[in-house]
Parts: sequence; structure tokens; C-alpha cells
Amino acid sequence: MAGLKFDNEMGRIQRALSECHEMVKRRSAILDIVGARSGESVLEIGCGAGFYAREVAQMVGPSGRVCAIDISDDQIAAARERCAEFEWAECETANASQLPYGEETFDAIYCVQVLEYVPEVNDTLSEMHRVLRPGGSIVNLATNWGSLVWHSKDLERMKRVLDAWDEHAPYPNLPAELMARLASVGMKPLRQTAHTVLETSYNQNSFSFWLAKMIAPFVAGRLSITADEADDWLSEFDALERSGEYFYSATPVITEAVKVA
Repeated sequence: MAGLKFDNEMGRIQRALSECHEMVKRRSAILDIVGARSGESVLEIGCGAGFYAREVAQMVGPSGRVCAIDISDDQIAAARERCAEFEWAECETANASQLPYGEETFDAIYCVQVLEYVPEVNDTLSEMHRVLRPGGSIVNLATNWGSLVWHSKDLERMKRVLDAWDEHAPYPNLPAELMARLASVGMKPLRQTAHTVLETSYNQNSFSFWLAKMIAPFVAGRLSITADEADDWLSEFDALERSGEYFYSATPVITEAVKVA
């Protein structure tokens, strides 16, 4: 079954999601771990609209290099616009499993909510190992979607929606197996850290607000969920917000690894 594609309207929602409060906190956490320094070469896989790439470009400065790739032409167009003032930031359409770079090119590679969408994930990890310099680091964030708890007064409908949402990615619980996959391609896994999201308010500055708008059109027509049911599922959150009963939580996981010399 076709997975999620971040083009057109879905891309617009993804860009809005990237500007919400939780995503600002997430960027700060990821960039602190990546720790890019002046003059370094850094690769972002799945750059979306370029929010991370812009900040990394400022971190490495004009003596450094930032390469940001995405499979979506729409997202790359937005990333190029966002990074236009930094000549050392290169935003290109490319496939993660066939990286267009030479061996041992980068000091660090990072991905945020990307690897779980790549069917050839082991090929992509091998490519990351190939283009990474010895001693270089990989930082990945992916959500264990099985950890999601979303309050609803219609538990049966919520279960069907979340089961259908699992179809949006080939690896909806990638963090559970990522350490072993990294080791299998020659990386040295270091640690995993939970970056929990918990929200009790539903508004345009909340992560779950935009996530819900992404999920509703995706699940319509899957697992016998009708378009009307998907709309009713979405509209319940406004009612829960008004009654003070809104609750969402999930557990994204940051995974770190290094390439040994």
C-alpha cells in the first residue's frame, strides 16, 4: 500500500508542522547533538523545507558545507528558498538509498522522521556509512508509532485509525530495530534517547494539531474507514479541546552512532 508522500497539500501541512512549538524544541535537541562546527561538511537526509539545513549552514559557516536532500521536488524548492543566502548550502532532489556523493565526504549525517519511510532502509544505512568519514557521526530521530496514546471517546474508531496510520511508513517502529541495523552496516551504535511529546491542548501551535490533519486524509479509505469517519475522527479533537479533555502523547527516539576508523 502506498505510503505518505510530502507533496502538494501534504507538503504544506508538513511545513506548518515544522514551525510549531514542539518542532522548535526538537530542532534544538537534534542540532545540539549533531554539534556541527565551523568548516565541517554535514549531510541532511530528508530535509523537507530546509528548517534544519538553514541552521546547520549558520553553524558550519562559509568554510563548511551543508548538503540537504529530499525525494520531493516541492520540498527542495522550499528548502532552496529558505537557504538561499547561504552559498555553501546545497539542496538537491535525491534518493536516500543512492546518495550522489563520494566516499568519506561528510563529518556528520542526520535524519529526522525520514528513515522509517525508506523501503530500502538497509541500503540507505550502507550509503550513509559509505559517505561518512571515519569518526563521523549519525544522528537519527524516528517515532515509535506504537507508543502513541491519543484520547478519544470512540476507542474502536481510534484503534482503527491508528492501525491504518501504521501503513504510512514501511517501518512504523524503526527505533526498536535501528541499533541492530546500524551495527549490521558497520556503524558503532552509541545510545538512544527518548524525546517524548505530550500535549494537552489542540491548536495551530501544537504538533498533534497538524499531525491529525495529516492523518485524516491518509486513513480515509483504509481498513474500511470512510471519509466521513475520518472527518468525524478529526472533528472530535476540537470538542475535546473545548471540554478540557484533550490528550496526546508519543515517543520519538534519537539514535546516535559513529563510524569507527
